[in-house]
Amino acid sequence: MGLLGEFSELLLPRRCAGCGRENVSLCTACLQMLGGIPRAMEPRYGQIPIVGVCEYNSRISRMVIGFKDEGRRDILDPLALALTRSVVATLDLIDYRGGGIRLFPAPSSARARRRRGGSHTAALARRAMELAPGLPLEVHDVLRAERSRDQVGLGAKERANNAARTQHLDAAGLEIIRSSDTRDRGRTASADILVDDFSTTGATLAESARLLTSVQIRPAAGAVLGLGRGGTRFVSPFTV
Repeated sequence: MGLLGEFSELLLPRRCAGCGRENVSLCTACLQMLGGIPRAMEPRYGQIPIVGVCEYNSRISRMVIGFKDEGRRDILDPLALALTRSVVATLDLIDYRGGGIRLFPAPSSARARRRRGGSHTAALARRAMELAPGLPLEVHDVLRAERSRDQVGLGAKERANNAARTQHLDAAGLEIIRSSDTRDRGRTASADILVDDFSTTGATLAESARLLTSVQIRPAAGAVLGLGRGGTRFVSPFTV
């Protein structure tokens, strides 16, 4: 957030990022939305399960937009904590038994990164890592997005077509992973997890999984904040 934004915060009352209520970053009702029981869904597209802690709705959408496009860094911790709970639930779902855990944030385009000052999904993943010091988490921000239409408002088939072949891998980031694997060749096999803010049909994460698999990185599941109902089937309600 720039100097103008900081002055605005001094002059204008802070509003809830979800519903607009004054004098609070997130009101109790909106905060409770981020504290739901984790659920796993079988996405319409892709082969990996996706875990989330809330149902994607207009308030969750406003929170995410506020964070990634409007400089609402005051809600980073609540969002990251929700993502942390999704990651922990994901580990339970895939029967994690130990070893390194690699988080791969969903991609952002170069234009979006410049506008936002970086990747918002990577920022959430890194804060989630800090909030779970007992887990051997690593964040590898290697996925990049090509230019495509925004997914908001698209149908299931349109989302899949929009996501197909619209991502690429950052070569420098991949080299860091390969160097680490070479140094630690004897370590226990890691769990690889895709992370994003929300998932509706699974199309974006399916494309990310396809791309990572092409370089011998095989994500076992996805962890997100909110789950949509874009032709998906909820398969595993559980509490974490």
